[in-house]
Amino acid sequence: MNISELKAFEGKYLSSAIIMNPVTIWLKPKLIFVDEKIMECEFKVRPEMADPLGILHGSIRAAMLCDVLGIFANHPGDKVSAITTSMNIDFIGKAYVGEKVNVIAKIVNKGKRLIYTSGKIINKKKQIIAKGSSTLFVLNKE
Repeated sequence: MNISELKAFEGKYLSSAIIMNPVTIWLKPKLIFVDEKIMECEFKVRPEMADPLGILHGSIRAAMLCDVLGIFANHPGDKVSAITTSMNIDFIGKAYVGEKVNVIAKIVNKGKRLIYTSGKIINKKKQIIAKGSSTLFVLNKE
């Protein structure tokens, strides 16, 4: 699936795309926007995503970032298959059950073997909930 095919899902849940994995289906990201430089998805914070205080759990923030960064890195317009090899996340703010948050992903650099990405999670007030970066390893198609 290339960017234009992914773009057809703008305004829809990515879990409806045939190529999505079980984590994506569970997270239920809604694609807001995508082009060659940026991808933005919206998530609703559900009770099963929260800690006992009702705050979006750090592991779910990591999953949201990893999922969107990975989807975007794997859809740059050519036939790429890449897996995350490292990730760095700063947990800055908080989001509560019932709130919606957006993950904004960018490709920092795409080489033959490695793809570097960055992203952030923001709430509707544009406050940063988390930010991170990941490195993905491009697999051989052989």
